[in-house]
Amino acid sequence: MTCAGHEDDPFPVDDCLFADTFSQDTVYTLVGQELRIRQVFGANLGVAAPVWEAALNLCRYLEEQSVELRGKRIIELGAGTGVVGILAARLGAGVTLTDLPLALPQLQANVSANMPSDGWPSTPPAVLPLSWGEDHMNFPSDWDLVLCADIIYLPETYPLLVDTLAHLCMNIAVVYLSSKMRKEHETPSFYEVFLPSRFNVELVHRDDNQNINIYRASLRKDQ
Repeated sequence: MTCAGHEDDPFPVDDCLFADTFSQDTVYTLVGQELRIRQVFGANLGVAAPVWEAALNLCRYLEEQSVELRGKRIIELGAGTGVVGILAARLGAGVTLTDLPLALPQLQANVSANMPSDGWPSTPPAVLPLSWGEDHMNFPSDWDLVLCADIIYLPETYPLLVDTLAHLCMNIAVVYLSSKMRKEHETPSFYEVFLPSRFNVELVHRDDNQNINIYRASLRKDQ
């Protein structure tokens, strides 16, 4: 099997990274919460299968900055395994996790596997399909936070993602986006050109060792 990419960056430029299907359970301890996350590697899931380091960086950043999650209404885009949104739900947020339909069975399984023994502190997390730029209008605009971890890798989706974020953030939601800055996927251009076209964007954290940036964004008032 041959896939395009870099030896030090396994992120695929196509969907041939996982030709065989297998699963792997990993336990992560984040913000004092122990999460058991199943990663189902297979050709159908592609980039939705793994827990990407940018997601773990976002979890750690939220803890280090004491970002208040309890009682907040949160939506995660491109949730994949769901580690970020599940953590937020365990900490008391009302969470909706979204991704493409193919990723939802893995996502729902991880939500179910991580329900606390005494139940979710807020409402149980919702798992819903969301295709950027297509069905985002089916979702409300009254979120407190929008979370995005390593979803900036297909340039053709960048305008659709900005449209989706603008709708979700109409009522002053704050967006946190964590990304490995892959030049081969034009990731920097999303943050330098596409997102600033409608949002105020601030770089709030940089991990030089892993080439991961975390940004905070809010919809511009002229939008």
